[in-house]
Amino acid sequence: MAKKIKGVTCITRNGATYWYARVDGRRKYCGKDDKGKKLAEIARKKWEVRQYENREVSVGVKKKKTAFKTFNDLCNWYFERPKVQQQKIYKSKLSKVKHLFKFFGERKLQDIDSDEIDRYRTKREGEGAASGTIDQELKLLRTIYYTGRKYKKIHADLVPGTFDIRGEKNPRRAITKDEYEALLKHSDSDFQDVLVCAYESAMRKAEIRNLRAYQVNLDKTMGISGGERLKADFIDLGIFDTKTGARRTVPVSSKLREVLRRRLQGLDPEDLVFTNNGKKYWTSAFAERMQAACKEAEIPYGDKVFNVKGERAGIVFHCFRHTRTSLWVEMGFSDEIIRRATGHRSLDSYRAYVHLSPAAVMRLVEERHKNDIQEAVVATG
Repeated sequence: MAKKIKGVTCITRNGATYWYARVDGRRKYCGKDDKGKKLAEIARKKWEVRQYENREVSVGVKKKKTAFKTFNDLCNWYFERPKVQQQKIYKSKLSKVKHLFKFFGERKLQDIDSDEIDRYRTKREGEGAASGTIDQELKLLRTIYYTGRKYKKIHADLVPGTFDIRGEKNPRRAITKDEYEALLKHSDSDFQDVLVCAYESAMRKAEIRNLRAYQVNLDKTMGISGGERLKADFIDLGIFDTKTGARRTVPVSSKLREVLRRRLQGLDPEDLVFTNNGKKYWTSAFAERMQAACKEAEIPYGDKVFNVKGERAGIVFHCFRHTRTSLWVEMGFSDEIIRRATGHRSLDSYRAYVHLSPAAVMRLVEERHKNDIQEAVVATG
């Protein structure tokens, strides 16, 4: 029989057990059944720990203090941590935190609660920010608070109860074949090669921009099952080359092979494969080139362009990753094989990149109709 915890009680009604924890002199409802019991026990233990700390403070054994008073204090400490600065997404975090700085700024930590976070979302929505973008900013806010609590820089009571992360899904769309050809037509030769790589490989922007000659393998002899050996074309991305830190092998199509073979001529192993007139592309160059090509081709550009159904109608460079992933699915490859090529860690994130056209779905009907005809022919023999 499980040991009872003082201050945790329950009542049973209609076959369900409802659990309560006594904190601050009152009974607090925590949920029902096993999950409710666990939450009640946690709430009671947290209260007991807080009471013990308060007693230490009252007798002078321990000084109760908050290391930081304002949001800026906490945020600056978080971004000065070496572990944070070494993260691959450090620059991305910096771009997100500027909006948090602007809103919360010098506010005292005790004044920032769930209501203030709701107001932040409302303000960002008024500025035209997408729900997914706001979710990412609030996830960073949550991480900053939880890290501060973990390292005892702030008291647990200063952490807001909720962060209003909604998880609404409105993924980017795939690029059509006609749009792809139009973009090629309105791009210079260097950027055309970049577009071919993006369309054929599903590689991320940074992976293409930083691709070096030694990572490209053409006519590489490989061993396969059964002891057989064959020549293959692929791009080998190591753990430091990808966003998720997962090593992966990216297959090279015949069209991409032509581009790579031409661009590899005269390159040393450490030389960049894709350059802009011999120079490295700057960080924002792909987006700027993509926007210019879309304008010339009269294709809607950007994440803030929607159709009447509320779906994204504009495209950005990252849409090529959605496009090739969807095309591989339509070709019949398994999810596991495709994820090995794209580098998606979870099945949920991978599925957000799969966009099947109505025509692709209707093939189920066509194939079933063919099978019905064949079965009828065999039956009438």
